[in-house]
Formats: sequence, C-alpha cells, structure tokens
Amino acid sequence: MKNLKIKQKMLVLTAIPLLIAVVAIMAVSIYQIKASGEQEIQNLRFSMVEDKQAALKDSMDIVKSAVSPILKNYPQSPEALSQLKETLSAIRYGDEDGYIFAYTFDGETTVHPGQPQLVGQNMIDMQDSNGTKVIAELIKVARNGGGFVEYRWHKPSVDEELPKLSYATALHELGWMIGTGFYIDDIDSSINKLQSEVDNKVEKTALLSLGIGLVILIVMITINLWVANRTMVRPILELSESARQMSLGKMDEEIKVNSSDEIGELADAISRMQKSLKVVFKKLRQKN
Repeated sequence: MKNLKIKQKMLVLTAIPLLIAVVAIMAVSIYQIKASGEQEIQNLRFSMVEDKQAALKDSMDIVKSAVSPILKNYPQSPEALSQLKETLSAIRYGDEDGYIFAYTFDGETTVHPGQPQLVGQNMIDMQDSNGTKVIAELIKVARNGGGFVEYRWHKPSVDEELPKLSYATALHELGWMIGTGFYIDDIDSSINKLQSEVDNKVEKTALLSLGIGLVILIVMITINLWVANRTMVRPILELSESARQMSLGKMDEEIKVNSSDEIGELADAISRMQKSLKVVFKKLRQKN
C-alpha cells in the first residue's frame, strides 16, 4: 500500500469493502432462496407421498373387504384358496402397473400379476439396487399391523427398475402378506422440475446481485475518485508544485489551498514557511 498513489489507495479502500458487501449480500440471498427451495421441495414430496399413502391404504382396505367372504370359507372349502388367488390377480387399477401381490410370511410368492414368473419362488432374501430387503420389509410391516415401504422395483410398462411405495397388510388366516404399490417416479419428476426452478432462481438471483453490485461498485468508485481528486489529490499536487517553486527560490507562488482539514493545515504550514523564507532571503539580500 505504501508504494501506491493516493488515487490507487482510494480505489483499493473503496473497492474491497464494497466487494465484500456485494459477496455477502449475494451469499445471503442465495442461501435464503436455497433454504426456501429445499423446504418447498420437502413439503411437495411429503404432500405427494402422503396422498399416495392414503390412496394405497384405502385400496388395501377395499381389497381386504372384497376377499373377506372368501376367507370365511377357508379352510373348509378347497376352492377358496384358488378363488382368492384369482380374485387378487384380477384386481387392477390405473394401468398395468397397478396390481395386488401376495407372499407367505416365509417369503414365497403366491400372487404377482405384474411378474407371474415369480409365483412359487421364495423372495425373502431379495434386495433392490439400494440393498433393501423388499419382501422381508413388507412382511415385517404387514405382521406389525400394516405399513409402508419404499424400494425400487421393476415397472412393467417401461421395463425399468424405478422407485415404488407399497402398503402391506396381513391375512393372518393364511399366513400371507398382501400389498399393493404406486411407482413414485412421478414424485421424483415433480421434485426434479421444482429443483430446476430453484436452481434457475438461484442463478438469476446471483447474476442480478452481481450486476447490481458491480453497478454500485462502479458508481461508488467513480464518486470517491472524483471527490478524492478534488479534495485530496489536486490540492496535494498544488502544494507539491508550490514547494518545488520555493525550492527554486520563487517565493511569490500563491498558496491557493483553502481547506480546514489536514491538507489545509499542511497548506497553512507551507504558507507560513514561505513567509519565513521571504524574510530570511530579504535579510540575506540586505547584508549583501
């Protein structure tokens, strides 16, 4: 800093605090938008999941009511079990992805319209791509009175593994878990869309804050440099020129600085020094 000229020092002293202020304001604005966006995303997901949970539970209550007459005939009627499987397999809603599945408490598949090749297979140890033991978890919540499980499962309509939310309950008369689920990739799509909107808002806010900050910075620097030039740089240069003229023996140079600050005090001191030197030079000339 000591090797910088006054204009340069004023530029530094003006720019640095303003830059810090701009960055701080921009950071706070971005943080607030991100925090608000994250809360909005959480609320959206919670609301959508809650709606699907309510629909799944209602669906399973209807299914249990529909099969209760069949269960009353079990085990007296040998045909009851086959009738139950046929009834559960025939229930469809939405599209081909909405179906009812059933497993024994040991994990053996008894009903699965979405993937009929699984019937008869024991799936108790099957894990999805996230490591969730899907059937074991569904059996667990079913035996505990019914509940929800999120996992990844094959979606027939797109032939792809996607996130799914299922509700499972127990048919204790048979030792079965029955359940149904919704694929929740639509939730992820909605959340991704909202996340993109939040990201765009953050980007626009950052650019707007940066633009406004640069305009303020340029205006403040311009004003400060203009003020510094009029009140500091120019008077100091004038005093410097007066001192240079005095060093050449020219004592008639008028000290024009009129100010009550430190520069004014310096000008007054140089003016008094000029008067003193005039007296000294006059005495010297008289002696000669």
